[in-house]
Amino acid sequence: MSALTEIYVDNVTRHLPEDSRPDIAAEITATIDDMVDARLGEDADSSPDHTATVEREVLEELGDPVALSREYSNSPQHLIGPNSYPLYIWALRWVLPIVGLLAVLTNIVTTIAVSPGVQIGEIIGKTAGNTVIALLTAFAAITIIIGLGDRGMDGGASDSLRKRKPGTWTIDDLDRRDSRSKQIRAEAGLGLVFIVALAMVPLIPTSLLYVGHLNGGETFVNPDLGVGWLLGYWAFLALMAAVEVIKFTTASAKPTVAIIGGIVDIAMAVFLTIALLTQPVLHSELTNTGNADFQQIITVIAIWIITVWDQVSTWRIYRRNRR
Repeated sequence: MSALTEIYVDNVTRHLPEDSRPDIAAEITATIDDMVDARLGEDADSSPDHTATVEREVLEELGDPVALSREYSNSPQHLIGPNSYPLYIWALRWVLPIVGLLAVLTNIVTTIAVSPGVQIGEIIGKTAGNTVIALLTAFAAITIIIGLGDRGMDGGASDSLRKRKPGTWTIDDLDRRDSRSKQIRAEAGLGLVFIVALAMVPLIPTSLLYVGHLNGGETFVNPDLGVGWLLGYWAFLALMAAVEVIKFTTASAKPTVAIIGGIVDIAMAVFLTIALLTQPVLHSELTNTGNADFQQIITVIAIWIITVWDQVSTWRIYRRNRR
């Protein structure tokens, strides 16, 4: 398969579900090779330049790869543009579970802190309602951000294509950018945004989340928590950010980087677990003394669920990009 055919096939498969990409890529590649061989068999000229010309003719006959991908797709992809659809699905799969878990954790801890004698029904009711709102908000935010980004990344290309007459797509319109590199950079960018948000957690006042009446609008973190713990927390986040920066600059998901990132994530989880089980990390007025141990256990479990989820997501991305 020549580089030009590989780019064309990549343009087709980048708009398709990950699981179906290898089979469809193999099918399209075989079709292109057969068409090229058939035309070369009818022509005595077998020079490289002539072969390249025939290959261009075959690709232009197949037409716009975006239109071709729609023929292989089992479902419409109109909510988000085809350039950003894979990233959009990845963000929903990765971000929404974390938002839901954090919403559940926050609501349970807050409900227990506000109502010492709270009943399980009240906890479930408040948690379910607020979690649904959080998930809908996250879904809307992801859709808007990626949708706007898709318009920006399009750079007017879609408008120019729409102005063209049907059947006039040429090989010069082929997007020669590596879709895997773009995907890795986009995922690394989202990771950096998430890390920055985590870094701001110790500085966010409770009034920002409408629970400032519980502790006078101070931060969620215990003011008596040692500075060393905060510096350690930010140091681990800095290491995590460095891994994402490497992914963004190199636009590759090398196994070494994935392993280092996994080690840093696990070390961060261990650090947070030790901090939570050895001292009060949350502001004392946000926790109920009788249920403090229960709150800490829930928090630790949530941390490890997120950590395991992140490792599974990272290795799935690595395996996908090895194909």
